[in-house]
Amino acid sequence: MRPLALLSVVLLAAAPATAVAEWAPDPGDKVQVRASEVVRAFRESVPRTADYFDQAYGYAVFPSITRIGFGFGAAAGKGIVVTGDKVTGRTKYRQFTSGIQAGAKSFSMIIFFRDAEAQADFQSGLIRFMGQGGLALGTLAANGTPGYNDGVAVVTMTRFGLMGEFTVSGAKFVYEPLTEDSATGN
Repeated sequence: MRPLALLSVVLLAAAPATAVAEWAPDPGDKVQVRASEVVRAFRESVPRTADYFDQAYGYAVFPSITRIGFGFGAAAGKGIVVTGDKVTGRTKYRQFTSGIQAGAKSFSMIIFFRDAEAQADFQSGLIRFMGQGGLALGTLAANGTPGYNDGVAVVTMTRFGLMGEFTVSGAKFVYEPLTEDSATGN
């Protein structure tokens, strides 16, 4: 019986920390409150995110990103980074696009990190290049990667929009660790 108990303790200690636990938003921080509402909406409306929430090391939540494009386009939003059961940082998203596109949309996005390495890569702030295509009409879209790609999975939910696009883009994420001085913000 002792070897089994010892094995259980070793396995639990070796398991990576995950974002399973719910975090409580700071009621004085509008971004955290909105992020909490977005997490609840994803859990209710996009069932496939359950495994991501259960297994991820951490995740970044962007409650609202606005994208506008007519040939060239741009998108921007701000959010928070959650590791385990606490908010560990703030993040900003900036994107430029070029291609066939017309319209505007507002969407929410969650980026899941499979492990600490993937989250550290996100926090480095390197520009990411990607291609995307899609059509948003009203609130009829929920999109995302079918699985982790380089330790990251992205899921979006259209809040509202009318946009068609087939573009290439560059995205920049800025990460700021949460300190006591930056604990409350808007």
